[in-house]
Parts: sequence; structure tokens; C-alpha cells
Amino acid sequence: MKPNKASNIITYILGMAFNLAILAVVAYAIWWFAGWGFDRGSEFAADMLTEGPDYEFAFVLEDDTPRAEAARLLYNAGAINNPWLFRLEMFLKNSTRVFRAGTYTLNTNMSNTQVNATLRAGQTAEASGHLEVRIREGWTITNMAEYFEYRGFFSAEEFIEYTQTGDFSNFRFLRDVPEHPERRNLEGYLFPDFYHIPMNPTPRDIIIRMLNRFEYLMEGAWLYRAEELGFTLDEIIIIASIIEGETGRPIEERAKISQVIHRRLSEGWPLQMDATTRYAWSLIGVDLHRVRHYHFDIVSLYNTNSRQGLPIGPIGNPSLASIEGALNPSNTSYMFFVVDYADHSRHVFNTNLTDHNAAAARYHATLD
Repeated sequence: MKPNKASNIITYILGMAFNLAILAVVAYAIWWFAGWGFDRGSEFAADMLTEGPDYEFAFVLEDDTPRAEAARLLYNAGAINNPWLFRLEMFLKNSTRVFRAGTYTLNTNMSNTQVNATLRAGQTAEASGHLEVRIREGWTITNMAEYFEYRGFFSAEEFIEYTQTGDFSNFRFLRDVPEHPERRNLEGYLFPDFYHIPMNPTPRDIIIRMLNRFEYLMEGAWLYRAEELGFTLDEIIIIASIIEGETGRPIEERAKISQVIHRRLSEGWPLQMDATTRYAWSLIGVDLHRVRHYHFDIVSLYNTNSRQGLPIGPIGNPSLASIEGALNPSNTSYMFFVVDYADHSRHVFNTNLTDHNAAAARYHATLD
């Protein structure tokens, strides 16, 4: 009986080993065929789904970037058609988990496999040269367009037109932005910062970087806080752009200006913000260095002196400090503010019209 029992154990072990070997072969075959299928499938999908001309462009990773975040940025840049499929393919191929920072030369007709190979190789385009641009806080699309024309990239008109006609539907935060013929589509969302751009850039090369930066900085808490205040995110960006247009001071002053805006809106007062009047005139080519009372008569959906509520859209591209100020108004009860006559870089805040008029008279006396 004992020899038979030992023989049965040996047979059982050999059977298990055989079954495990078969499973290993099957698993390897599935892995190999999956990889082969994704190679062929991604190339076929790229051929079938790629739209537009075949051209090279620079893709920038500002920092070492995890695979999931890189897939999102590649999708926003138009380099891949589906970030989920890209991530799945990278997972099945046991691809790198982090792509290193750099500027990579990609092509609009690359397959997922080719894009991955380029990023994994780590061979950046920086050796061929790149440019740095600084987009200043509060700049409008017109300011940017004039700056890019000054740098010799392209005409101001070309940049402005592309902000209106380009396809930016990949960016979810833009899908809820109301469309209006008098509104500039991307105003408020081209985040001011330093950017590395390719030599001989197109408007899209620069715009995509600015939108990516906005999306990167945008927190889910913004949406919850905006809803808590009774606003959409777009309305918060409009408020932030007004704050940016009124002051360059630290967050404390921005929070006070935010409080004035929030209170005036809640009590049905017109905002009467000079920055909105200035923007309304700029759209017809008039740059106001000083706003006079007769400037308030301009007919515009941006002019908060002639109409109640917020302007139709942002009046510039606000900094992070102004967005935070818009979301977190100070716990005060001001209704008015005017530039301090003694220090033109700050403001004097008041709760009543009498004190405000006195402060305004002192300020205007220094100008006349």
C-alpha cells in the first residue's frame, strides 16, 4: 500500500507541474498576442482616426510625469486619440511608469506605440533649441497676440482668430463655458506663467500649453467652493479676472475686492468696476490709461457701469492668487473702494458712499 501511495503523490505532483506549465504557456501566448494585437490595432486605429495634416509638433513635459498624467496631456495635445487605450497598452507592455521631463518631437500621425517609444527613449528636442515666453498676470488675448507678433512668431490677428476658431473640446472645463458672439472663447483660461515653446511655434503650440497649465492647477475644490458660493466655475473666473484687473496687490487686498464684488452682486448693485470699462474700450482698439465718467457710456456687455451683474465673460487671464481671492472673499462689509491717493498701488475700502466720495476726491486731486 505504501508504494502505491507514494506513486500517487508523485503522479499528482507531476500532473500539477504539467498543468502549471500549460497555464504559463497559455498566459505567455495571451500576453504576446495582446502586445502584437495592440501594435497592429493602435497603428490601424491611428490610420483610421487621425484627422488633419501630417505635421510635427513639440510636446512638453514640464516635470517627470506619471503614465496616467502623460496620457491626459498627450490626448489634450492631440497626439493620441484615446488616453484610456494608451494607458492600457502601456500597462500590457509593462512600459515605464514615469516619463521624464523634456520637449519631445511628435507627429500627429504617430501610433500609440510610436508615441510611447519616443517618450521612453528620453531623446528630447531641446538640443534643437526652444524658446521661453512669459505670459503676465492679467494679460488679455489681445495683449498676448501683440506680444507674440512682437516676438516674430505669427501675426496678432492669426492668434486671436485661432482662439475663436480652434478646436479645444478635449478640455472638459471649457465645455461648460457659455457661447456668445460678443465673448472671446478662451479669455480667462490662458494661464499666465513661463512657458517653453518650440522654435517657429504655431498659435496652437502656445495655447495648448496654457490650457494644460490651467487644467493642471485646477482643483476639484474650486468647483465645490464655486457651487457653495452660488456660482459656476466660469463666473468665478470672470470675478477673478476683474480682481486681477483692479489690483496687483497680495491676496489680502484681492479678497477684499472679491468681497465688494460678491456683496454688490448679492444686493443687486451694478459692479461699476473700471477694469471692465477699460476692457470694453480695448475691444474696439482704445487703450484707456485713465477712466473718465464719459467712458462709462460705452455700449458693451462687458461694461459693468451701464448694466447689472457680471460682464459676459472674463476681462483678462487671472493669476492663481486672483482665482483664490474670487473663491474666498474676505469677511468684511465693504461696498466701495478707490485707489489710495498716497500709494497708488493699493486701495482704500469703505462701507458707505460719503466716505468713498471723500477718498475718491483725495485721489483725483492728486491727478488733476
